[in-house]
Amino acid sequence: MSTTLPINSAARNAVWSYPRLAEPRFEGAPALIETTRSPERPDFAALPSGSEVRVEFYGGAYSLWVDGERRRVYVRRFEYVSFPTEEEARHAFLTLWREVEYLESAVEVERAADTWMERWKRKRAPATQRNSSY
Repeated sequence: MSTTLPINSAARNAVWSYPRLAEPRFEGAPALIETTRSPERPDFAALPSGSEVRVEFYGGAYSLWVDGERRRVYVRRFEYVSFPTEEEARHAFLTLWREVEYLESAVEVERAADTWMERWKRKRAPATQRNSSY
């Protein structure tokens, strides 16, 4: 994390929750998938397929997450944008992260997430729906 971040920035006040592969506990056992909570953003390329990654801000006041299995990026419990592939969902989630990481309050993060979601929904809407006049 950069030291140039404002003290109240979302990045400094975030906790990431994600699955990671862990070494087996004993010889011959399969690798385990454990949920990790960390202030450091995970390496998205190293995450298991279908992973759910959540970032909570300001002690849980607001959170965003990507559901790799359903290929959705959530800005609230029932508000999300769907994507054709998990890779596209992860990429979109990281673009959202870049938009909010320097913001300095949960309210600003929520507002930016709403704007991000509306922008993606407009991009993903069929052309006939975007051009309708009603």
